[in-house]
Amino acid sequence: MCGIAGMVGSPQNLASVRRMTGALGHRGPDGEGYFDGEGVALGHRRLAILDLSPAGAQPMHSRDGRWTIVLNGEIFNYRELRAELGGEFRSGTDTEVMLEACVAWGVEKALDRAIGMFALGLWDARSRELTLARDRAGEKPLVYYWDGVTFAFASELKALAGLHPARLDAAAVDAFLALGYVPAPLAIFRDCRKLPPGHLLKLRDRALEVRRWWFPERVAPAPEREKTQRRGELRALMQDAVRLRLRADVPVALCLSGGVDSSVIAAECVRQGVPLDAFTVALDGDSTDLPHARVVARHLHLKHHVIEARAESAAAQLEAAAEHYDEPFADSSALPSLALARALAGRYKVILNGDGGDEAFAGYPHYERIGAKQILKAAAAAAGLRDGAGSMGVYVQSKTLFRRRERMRLLDRQAPGDTLSVLLASDGYLPSASGDALHRALWSDRHLYLPNDLTYKMDIALSSCGMEGRSPFLDHRILEWAQGLESPDLVRGREKKVLLRDAYRDELPPSVLERPKQGFGAPVDAWLAGPLEEIQKESLPCPLLDRASQTGLAGQRLWTVLAFARWAKRWGASW
Repeated sequence: MCGIAGMVGSPQNLASVRRMTGALGHRGPDGEGYFDGEGVALGHRRLAILDLSPAGAQPMHSRDGRWTIVLNGEIFNYRELRAELGGEFRSGTDTEVMLEACVAWGVEKALDRAIGMFALGLWDARSRELTLARDRAGEKPLVYYWDGVTFAFASELKALAGLHPARLDAAAVDAFLALGYVPAPLAIFRDCRKLPPGHLLKLRDRALEVRRWWFPERVAPAPEREKTQRRGELRALMQDAVRLRLRADVPVALCLSGGVDSSVIAAECVRQGVPLDAFTVALDGDSTDLPHARVVARHLHLKHHVIEARAESAAAQLEAAAEHYDEPFADSSALPSLALARALAGRYKVILNGDGGDEAFAGYPHYERIGAKQILKAAAAAAGLRDGAGSMGVYVQSKTLFRRRERMRLLDRQAPGDTLSVLLASDGYLPSASGDALHRALWSDRHLYLPNDLTYKMDIALSSCGMEGRSPFLDHRILEWAQGLESPDLVRGREKKVLLRDAYRDELPPSVLERPKQGFGAPVDAWLAGPLEEIQKESLPCPLLDRASQTGLAGQRLWTVLAFARWAKRWGASW
């Protein structure tokens, strides 16, 4: 985890980048560095994880001096790439390896061969071209500002605050009210955008191009093979994903929820002889996870720590979320995520987690319902009845917090066009290939919810305390491989993650493997009725939204508007 920033096209490039990088100090408390070139400046805040010596500082320059890079994240297979590249290296970092890979193989081939989570900026002094790139699963954020003259990029939107007057983008607010987060390429402020996962951006002579470099839809379906073989393939992929993510020159910890995914990672660490210290967040008023986490920790002989998130601190936690999340964010699990980060601050820099397991192997309850519908449709087809295939646009719309008509009322005169439909149709959030309803739903959740909610939540929470999260399930090889699994390996009756559970049946307690999915969020209803009652009176109705449309809200819808109101006040947002 680091903070990167850069600017092109301003006479005050370096001074501006210093201010931008200063806003990212929490992401990199171990040092800072700058590059001031002709027409460009780059900045970096360092969180030292590999090669803790000064040789690991950024920005880094290529051996021939032509290229300069700033990188946030990790290239986990850097040792293997370094061996292929050969030659002398000045540091033991993955950043230098990625830089020389771009020089030797070209940017897109280097990206294609990298296994990692990253956002990078690469300056070519000869062609005077800036390239930005973001990892496949969107684990590392990358935002940019472009007004046609000045271009700036950074790891977080707060670093761009000095470039715009905090005017809201109506389409982004509309998307937030629908989903509870702002999906790429939208950003909450005008003239700002987010680079989508698996994309790169090129800027040269004021010509800006954004395009894909990763094409997950081109991954061929997996061939049919025996269950024992599929189980072995999965174990091999998980083993290697965990092995690579244990590479660090600093201590590594584990976030243990007691669910299947984090328990699988814990089992893999133990199997590889690395029993990590495990941490579990216990929410006041919701103790469903803690007993299961304790069972796993005892079973695997892990040192287990419990972090308590108290209800009486709910108001402070909500304020902290508005401070750290620089776009409105209504996922209540941001609060326990911040509690986890605060508890580990200063003790660990790297923590493994189970993010991505639900989207890869179908862990959410709604996949069970989709699977049941597929069986009914197959029976109807066998009986000669017509199957009316549902649209994935309808699937996404069915999960929205506020429907289109409600959002139009809330936004009043600011209401844009049908933001969600346009976004879904144009940005790869819907599968281009045919498939059954379960696989199409998984595709949508992997490409919409996962990179825009889940990875954003953990990146911001952990980086707020100078930490880095690593998610073995987000290894692109696992995501691509899981894409080829048949439905019975994912959902069978009431059982979800069928193959994943079966693959680890001999290493984890049955009570953990057989437990239903539990969400990782704050007890919203209880907090809204108790410790957050006063802050509601202070914040609502939000003056940026239609007053009458905010009456009678409850539960997650009330939480969403409250989160928006607190965020807007903190960041001085206006229309």
